[in-house]
Amino acid sequence: MPALAAGDFVEIRRGNTAYVGVLVHVPRHVSFEQDHKTLLYNGHFIMHRASDVTFQVPGWAHSRVVSKPISSDFATAGLSPECAQQLADENIPPFVLAHIERFRSAVDTYAFDKRTQFGALFRRLQTARKTNVTLDEVAKLVFRGGGDPTPAELFASYQFMIKNSNCFEALSATRMRVERTFKLRQLHDVEDLAWMWSQVRATIARGKPVEERAPPLLRAFLDKAKILIVAHRSGNMSTSDADGVVFTSRELLFIRALKEVAYQRSVFPNPYRQIAVNGIMKNLYPLYGDRPGQSQALQMLKEIGVLTPWENITMYRASDRGQVQTLEGHGLSTWANDVVQEAEIMGRQLLREGAFTFDEEGKLHDEEAKTAEESSPSHTSTKPEIANLVQKLVVSPTGPAETDFYQRDPCAEIRRDFGQLPVYVIDDATAHELDDGMSVEQTPEGLWVHVHIADPTAYIPPSHPLSLSAQLRANSIYLPERHYPMMPDFLSNERFNLGKSQCALTFSARVGEDGELLDFAVKPSIVRNVKIIYYDDVDDILDWSKIYGVALKPEDRPSWIQRVLTEKKVVPGVKSETAPGLDKTGVDALRLLQKTMQRVTQARLRNGGFVPDQLATRMSVSPYPQPFTPVNPKAPYFAPAATWPAVSLQPDNSGHLSPSHTMVAECMVMAGRVAASWCTDNDVPAVYRGQPGILDHTRAGNRDHAKAAAALDVVRSSQDPTSGVVPFEHFRKLLPFMPPAVVSTSPVGHFSMGITVDPTSAGYVKVTSPLRRYKDMIVHWNMKAKMLGKPYPFPELDQVAKTLREAERRTKTLDDRTTRHWTCEWMRRREVSARRGEVTNVSDPIPYVDFRESIDDERSGTSKHGGVVYDALVVRVREAAGRAWVILTELGGVQAELKAPYLGAQLPADGSMIKVTVSRVDVPSGVIGVTAVE
Repeated sequence: MPALAAGDFVEIRRGNTAYVGVLVHVPRHVSFEQDHKTLLYNGHFIMHRASDVTFQVPGWAHSRVVSKPISSDFATAGLSPECAQQLADENIPPFVLAHIERFRSAVDTYAFDKRTQFGALFRRLQTARKTNVTLDEVAKLVFRGGGDPTPAELFASYQFMIKNSNCFEALSATRMRVERTFKLRQLHDVEDLAWMWSQVRATIARGKPVEERAPPLLRAFLDKAKILIVAHRSGNMSTSDADGVVFTSRELLFIRALKEVAYQRSVFPNPYRQIAVNGIMKNLYPLYGDRPGQSQALQMLKEIGVLTPWENITMYRASDRGQVQTLEGHGLSTWANDVVQEAEIMGRQLLREGAFTFDEEGKLHDEEAKTAEESSPSHTSTKPEIANLVQKLVVSPTGPAETDFYQRDPCAEIRRDFGQLPVYVIDDATAHELDDGMSVEQTPEGLWVHVHIADPTAYIPPSHPLSLSAQLRANSIYLPERHYPMMPDFLSNERFNLGKSQCALTFSARVGEDGELLDFAVKPSIVRNVKIIYYDDVDDILDWSKIYGVALKPEDRPSWIQRVLTEKKVVPGVKSETAPGLDKTGVDALRLLQKTMQRVTQARLRNGGFVPDQLATRMSVSPYPQPFTPVNPKAPYFAPAATWPAVSLQPDNSGHLSPSHTMVAECMVMAGRVAASWCTDNDVPAVYRGQPGILDHTRAGNRDHAKAAAALDVVRSSQDPTSGVVPFEHFRKLLPFMPPAVVSTSPVGHFSMGITVDPTSAGYVKVTSPLRRYKDMIVHWNMKAKMLGKPYPFPELDQVAKTLREAERRTKTLDDRTTRHWTCEWMRRREVSARRGEVTNVSDPIPYVDFRESIDDERSGTSKHGGVVYDALVVRVREAAGRAWVILTELGGVQAELKAPYLGAQLPADGSMIKVTVSRVDVPSGVIGVTAVE
């Protein structure tokens, strides 16, 4: 589908309202604002975003049919002079208004004439075993028998699919215009909807109390719900009133209807809404008022013991890229729990088989005999159907399927033994995977930096079922309430982590005085002398002089930088000569490593790289991990008090304000550059990661090139030459134009990292996290195949790279939404506590506060005092909409919306610092509203 253009017939959807008309103005450059203008059939305009358009007929107003004049006063009735001029500017005939009505009338006629074919459509597609269907396919089936449909036929098909949401579900509202794809509901879902509607229909009748109108099954559910709701509102979340309450299979259908309304936000009709709103919540009046909706459905689910009061529902909400269906414990797929269970069975088997160890000469210890248990098959699936399902869902490697783990390290004969050379593993105390370590080695030819990476591929063949289940999960996911490892945690903790295993894959570079990589090597390796130390301890013995902001006077630092440096008591130089776990040799080695990697950073900066001073926030929940909430509870679930989560917010979790973080990060980048060069030189298939140049990206994407170039010039001029950091106040102007990362099967440059593709550089390949990223494992396997002279297990990477990239994007969406959920929950709790007079520091964990205690001064029309006052940086202003967006700087990267107090009121200037108080927190929507303090 082409880009939107003036003259297109469009449907626009906002909330529950649809509009049709002709597009008369499209901004010159790609925009995400409400700056598209559409003329409706009644002569009125509507301003909207491009993403609001759900249906499009390109060039409709310029077509032969619409160009025909209509000799009628009605053709231009209601057309204002401004409107007429707008149409003239776009060469659109003024009688287009009448043609809009004629088009709508033709669509209705077509739909009526084909009502029989439309009525049989769902069964016909079911018989053909279709799961998804495009609009073009439907129109061809109904109207043309295979020929190309007309615009009116397409729109008639579209309207039928939208109206019959009990059978068809739009996959994505924001992508409907382009993809035009619908999902067929399962037949049992269609039948369940019909049954629920039969129950609800009787309750809509007027003149009788609900006790008489509601069928017995629905009435029984409503009676149970009333008991639970009243008991929950009494303040006893583990109430004994829930004892003996059991949800029947039919009642679980009503609960599903409530979930479908509570979870999903869509501009398209939701067939569950009438059931949940009219059939359930309105029949519980006055418990949820006389106009219940999405927020009341969510409240009811919490009050009847289906969800916890703090439930993170973001994972149940499908984004444009879909849900992360691999997450166990949430019912997002029928197979996720079984896949994890099978992986854990295989992982335990691997642990029983013992670790590979090496003697002092670097030779593998080969056992002379194995016990009966050890010689048994590595993988005996308890559910073969799950193994078969996984195989269908992934991209299988070449070669025969392996059901045994490696009985002998395939690379045993070619490993380099690093002997007693110290390997420094630097991480957080709470890290789950210790998968990278660093060494420095002085040699006659110069200084070598070695990055040692954990080596799970020493044990797992690429076609083993454990590998395939890891590919299905794609990557580990870390959320504040729990994490979901790509492979079982105990494999990292007991076998793969550096310090547990002697096997590693080492990426080495000889670094010149100018920071350039003069030589490189990749070798399977043996690491023996592993030292595990923590970032904070290493910070104490490294030099802070070149960290961003340290050389500035306190008054010249941004407030958030000043706060972090003050809290850490930072001064130029080093804080200490000692650190836990390090002797003097270790301190000297890490200081040498820091100086070396600072030179490497400078080399990247010379190639155009930069580091944004992006404000960041880390959320955490205690106790961790949180227990899973039952998916389809047979009885109400009220979490034990010991598991009620306290929420903590840690602001300014910025790696560029830590010498150890910057050092480790540069080592990982260096390893990726070495991997890219090695793969390119040896023709090894790999997944390269890059980023287009920002000016090329703006040209290709029809963005405002001049504005992007000006913002880039400011970024370059304001960049700190030592650390490469760009102040946030300047970087944020460039952020809207920043191109997304791309993956490729051939070398590609990375703009913001300053990594080029030329005779001395081959780009960047991620290889440093094989315990939590499957694509890193792929590259490890392919590299080893080259070293051993064997066929590549993944010779063609396009399909698997695309699949893993989509999984990565879904993970990023879930992570961002989850962080926002807990940020809003923290903010709500803190604001409620502050208004009670209970003062809390930013760093204090905040215990549970009743979820019904809301912050919404805007709706109540009152302004309550006693809340917390925050410093805020204005980062975006939309005068026409009377809105601005701010960053609450003392909380890190927390964004909030500021509304003008009245129509026409002046908003603060972009880039200004102001004082604000919180006026609204909507946790499910992820919205924080603030009011400026006079």
